[in-house]
Amino acid sequence: MTPADTKPIIAVCGKGGVGKTAASALLARAFLDSGVRPVLLVDADPAGGLLSAVGESVVHTLSQARAKLVAAARGAGEETKKDLARQLDYMVMEALAERDGYSLLAMGKNEDRGCFCPANSLLREAIDVLIGPFSLMLIDAEAGLEQISRQVTRRVTRVVAVHDGSARSADTVGHILSMAGPERLCVMGNRGAGPENLSLPDGVPWLGSLPEDPDVAAYDRERKSLWDLPPDNPARAEALRVADRLLREGADQAG
Repeated sequence: MTPADTKPIIAVCGKGGVGKTAASALLARAFLDSGVRPVLLVDADPAGGLLSAVGESVVHTLSQARAKLVAAARGAGEETKKDLARQLDYMVMEALAERDGYSLLAMGKNEDRGCFCPANSLLREAIDVLIGPFSLMLIDAEAGLEQISRQVTRRVTRVVAVHDGSARSADTVGHILSMAGPERLCVMGNRGAGPENLSLPDGVPWLGSLPEDPDVAAYDRERKSLWDLPPDNPARAEALRVADRLLREGADQAG
């Protein structure tokens, strides 16, 4: 097994509405189809979406685990708080849903008002706790830049910025570049978008572009799993090529 600090940990990021979750779901299916197992899929967007896109659900979420800890710690003595802190790893594992060849972890919705930073901090720690037995971790990050700015991505080996061809999407890719750094960034298109209006430094790979696909749109509208798309579906076939490039880029980076 690859040492934990060199295993592929891939975060898919982008502007809201760019198709990030669909790209994450198709990439996840592509990694599994390529024989990469076991894979850990992390739905890190509080609004959810990845679980539905792959036809799954979970009983427990990270936010629920955190809320349970906070409730138990209120009014507790120092020794009790220490005991609760030691339970954190167990509660993270409790939120893990295991399947054949992959597992799922969902951030869930924040139960508290205000900043989502505490749950993001828990997600950051969960990455360290969970990566051990997995060959690859794929994170569907929340829309925008919050989790990058909160350093949830500190252990991420590749940040995949999704670009839909719009100017605002290009601006978001630029912001992601400034935060993640060119050495970790890859860019992929969605809905047939190319790299034409992007300003990327040398060495930042363009992975390819998922085509505008009516079947993907129909599956999304009908809340059907994108994993049920036929193997010859154009978007699924392109995702397989993008996943292969990502694995090769990761191998080159590790070497």
